[in-house]
Amino acid sequence: MNGQNRLVTLLIFALTLCWPTPATVAQAQASRAASAASYLKRGDSWIEKGELDRAIADYNLAIATDPGQAAAYLYRGKARWAKGDLEEAIDDYTRAIKINPRLAEAYNNRGSLRFIQGDLERALTDLDTATKLSPRLAAAYQNRGLVRLHKNDQDGAMADFDQAIALDPRFADAYNNRGTIWKDRGDLNRAIADFNQAIKLNPQYYVAYANRGLARLRQGKEAEAQRDFGQCLKLNPRLKPLLEQRAEAERQQLAARQ
Repeated sequence: MNGQNRLVTLLIFALTLCWPTPATVAQAQASRAASAASYLKRGDSWIEKGELDRAIADYNLAIATDPGQAAAYLYRGKARWAKGDLEEAIDDYTRAIKINPRLAEAYNNRGSLRFIQGDLERALTDLDTATKLSPRLAAAYQNRGLVRLHKNDQDGAMADFDQAIALDPRFADAYNNRGTIWKDRGDLNRAIADFNQAIKLNPQYYVAYANRGLARLRQGKEAEAQRDFGQCLKLNPRLKPLLEQRAEAERQQLAARQ
């Protein structure tokens, strides 16, 4: 064997020795997954403390360690949403879905953001997918109900809020939103019952106080309505101009009917 052939043989031999076995690959993958999981866990702890930038930094590390972790993109999307970076959050949810097309929570969150941006059709598509992938995901029905309500599909919205409540009887948002439909339909007793339940579940729910006050105004119960408005503004003073405008509209409608 001449020198050149010996060199080729040594190179092949060396490459064969260095090529990882399936067991080595699996071990490396497991190690990366474990490291990524630890970053995810630490990121979650930062979220609980309100430290969004630190959480995102840990989710970045999780993604750098194991780019195939759909959960890392999902959690980073939540943190970015909390910071108000909606486009970046949507991008993260899209990446999570690309890795795991059956991740219902990512569809739900992306659909919610698309609703906020006014993209009702794509929001509805995402939320339809979320409910199909996870039929017991109450949040997906609640969010789809909001989209349907904004598309003037009250029957569809009511069905979604009913389903959200059936899946999660402590879902204050679903009671409040269903109450608004009852109010619009003139069934004020049912509306107020839903607003009562929303407030019982979440005593800080200022929107429910405002909606209950508007329903009571429509009943002609001015004093009770004023108490609700006062509690709403105590919890969120910035609503005063809008609430005054809505209340005056209700008073005018009531006067016109009398």
